[in-house]
Amino acid sequence: MFSAVARRAVAQSTQCAARRSLTTSMRSFQQVNTSPGSPVTSQPVKANATTEPVLPEVKDEVKRINEIPEEPTPKKKKFSFTGFLFKTLFFTSVVYGATLYVATKNDKVMDFVLDNNLPYSEELIDLIETGSVQQLQKSLGRLPQNIKLPSKDQIDELAHKIEKGGETLIKETKSKFGQSSKYTTPEEQLQKPVEVESVGNVIEKLPMIRLKDGLSDYADETVKGTIASFNDLIALVDASNIGSKKDGLIKNINENVHALTSKLVKLSNSLEEELQKKLKTTQTELLSAYTQKELELTQNLLDQFNHEKSNLEKKYQARVTEEVEAAKKAITQAAVNATTMVRVEQTKKFESMIKQKIDDEREGRLKNLNALNNRVEDLEKYAQALEEQAVAANNRGVIQLSITKLKSLIFATEANTPAKFLTPYIARIGDATTKSNDEVFSLALNELKPLLENESNQSILSIPQLLTAWEQLTPELRSASLLPPNAGLLGHVASVIFSKFLLPVKGNKPDGKDIESVIARVNLSLVRGQLDVAVEEVANLKGWSRQLADDWVKEARVRLEAEFLVGLIDVESKIM
Repeated sequence: MFSAVARRAVAQSTQCAARRSLTTSMRSFQQVNTSPGSPVTSQPVKANATTEPVLPEVKDEVKRINEIPEEPTPKKKKFSFTGFLFKTLFFTSVVYGATLYVATKNDKVMDFVLDNNLPYSEELIDLIETGSVQQLQKSLGRLPQNIKLPSKDQIDELAHKIEKGGETLIKETKSKFGQSSKYTTPEEQLQKPVEVESVGNVIEKLPMIRLKDGLSDYADETVKGTIASFNDLIALVDASNIGSKKDGLIKNINENVHALTSKLVKLSNSLEEELQKKLKTTQTELLSAYTQKELELTQNLLDQFNHEKSNLEKKYQARVTEEVEAAKKAITQAAVNATTMVRVEQTKKFESMIKQKIDDEREGRLKNLNALNNRVEDLEKYAQALEEQAVAANNRGVIQLSITKLKSLIFATEANTPAKFLTPYIARIGDATTKSNDEVFSLALNELKPLLENESNQSILSIPQLLTAWEQLTPELRSASLLPPNAGLLGHVASVIFSKFLLPVKGNKPDGKDIESVIARVNLSLVRGQLDVAVEEVANLKGWSRQLADDWVKEARVRLEAEFLVGLIDVESKIM
């Protein structure tokens, strides 16, 4: 903007300088050469030959400056209230929406919004938090459905109303233009000639007094004479000639008025007398009719009263009869109930008397019967207790025998002993413990049956057999301990070769974690009979060594579980 102003100022200053130089040049070019005293004519005068010619560079510069278009001055933009209102509304909406959006992210802003209770804040926050583009598209899709187009009948009715309103508007416009054509402007009124209305010497007469057609036959002579006198007076007034006839006419009018007044008085008196007579006659007739009507109404009321009285008496009689019957039935039932209660009470008293008599007889004759009965009951309880003890002792013996046989088969089996299944002995123990309802027996047998279901006395390894199996497994464990991670065939061969050079460890090393220390501890535990300690040591091995010893661990655990369950059943059978 400042560069445009600077360019415009430079151009204007250059143009002004060029114009001044051009004007000076033209003045010098057109300067006349005259001598003093010579007249100056209107003919063109040659310029002085000594004047300097205008340079072509000046002319080109003037032409160029004149050809430069002047830049239009920028018009100031008018203030628009609608634009200002729209911008204010848009800015306010953006700030309000941004505030609500920040309120969903910041608790302090949310507290501010809730404290000030901003309008539509809850709805807009809910829309911001839960709204989505799909919901907005659905709302926009439902918008055309909510907009109902007018039907054909509504459009026709609206067109008819518009047409009718247009016709009415045209008529009103035409009438207004027609009325306005009647009025003239003040100039036209001044141009019109003055119209003078000529008034003739016409005197309108006063109207005469006449009776209506229906009343002329009923009027008497006095009324007609009075009317004629008034008409004569009106005629004299219209003729304006009342000089000599004034007194006679006024006297005649007074006489007619007095006669009319007296006749009116007589007429009013006679009318009052006739009215009194009519009133008396009407009063008498009304009194007689009233008395007659009163008698009729009284008779009707008496008839209605008697009729209602008879109906009420009938209803009351029927109700009393029903109540009497109900009272009779209630009294009869109460009497029957009282008689029954008396019989029941007497029966109870009779039974108590008989019972008391029997008790007295029993105490007298059968005095020792209760003592004998109590003695028999005690003997019965003692016999039942002995039977239970005998059954328990028998069951205990059967259980101990089965447990002993099972122990001998499991724990003291020689190598040349024929194989025997252990299931029949377990079933015998279950039959013996069925009636005891002992949970320990049931839980132990439930664990022992699947453990020894397909086992025999030769399938469960003894501790020496487990020791032998462990000694056979020891070289493989030594070679497995020397295997590197992800070893191949060469690694296995090397581990077998180098395991031959390992020196066995003697004694117990509780802190040693190498394979030789573990082998030594397991051997010592098996020699001492501590199978559980040996199994724990082997189970703690890792890697390929643990996989090699997995079968040995399973066999050892079968023996451990069998020993524990059989020992538990043995201990429980001893304390049952």
